[in-house]
Amino acid sequence: MFDRILVVDWSARATPSPRTPSPDAIWTAEAGDTPRYHRTRSVAADAIAATIRDALDRGQRLLVGLDFPFGYPAGFANRLTGQADALAVWDWLALHVEDAPDNANNRFQVAAKVNRMFPGTGPFWGCPPAHAGPDLTATKPGPEHGLPDRRHVETLVRSAQPCWKLYTTGSVGSQALLGIARLEQLRRDFGPDIAVWPFQPADSAAIVLAEVYPSLLSDAVRAEETRTGDPIRDRVQVAVLARALARMAQSGTLADAIGAAQCPHLPEEGWILGAGAEPALRAAMP
Repeated sequence: MFDRILVVDWSARATPSPRTPSPDAIWTAEAGDTPRYHRTRSVAADAIAATIRDALDRGQRLLVGLDFPFGYPAGFANRLTGQADALAVWDWLALHVEDAPDNANNRFQVAAKVNRMFPGTGPFWGCPPAHAGPDLTATKPGPEHGLPDRRHVETLVRSAQPCWKLYTTGSVGSQALLGIARLEQLRRDFGPDIAVWPFQPADSAAIVLAEVYPSLLSDAVRAEETRTGDPIRDRVQVAVLARALARMAQSGTLADAIGAAQCPHLPEEGWILGAGAEPALRAAMP
């Protein structure tokens, strides 16, 4: 189904990453190539766009996997936008998120704005003390906002963090807020050449964006760390997952992984590519 696979490990840093390649930063890997390090989201987004343009110029199909949630638990999209549609949330976030070339951003202010639309303190939580207030708390709020803590896919992949958590170890909520805004800009730049799976059919465009979760291959990542002695897990896991997805594309099992997305709220919540098809994903490793 795809000629090329690109996997992206995203970051919500508020300042540029160190000049020396480091963990907890943005890493990208195309299957068969050396992983690349990006100090800012702006530089990474430009690199992704360049890969997309190159694939289009060559008439190739490209899958871009990014490691942050593409959607939120059922009920959120409709409350925020009036539509039970994750891509309506993408449009809303693109209008409200500010993300500068030096990584300075307003993610905590955006989360607080969203929280004000919900009962209680709202669903988003986690922030440095300087950003805490009545509309965004440093600790997890009560259930008054009325939304599930997890998407359906996250009830199956229990190690995945809830998208509401914005700060501290393991959080992925900030990456989603900032990442979705960047991806929406790519959608606007490339128009019908891009489809976002599973909200749009994976066979409808030359370029497909999909949510991935490298920890689905945690055993293979640890084995590769041991084999190579590489101390930067982000760098290892993008390379491992890109290779596995490329092998699945070659063998035809990637279509099965795409078809494994089964959720009554799929247009709102999205899905992790590979969830429900873990045996095929692991089998793609050497």
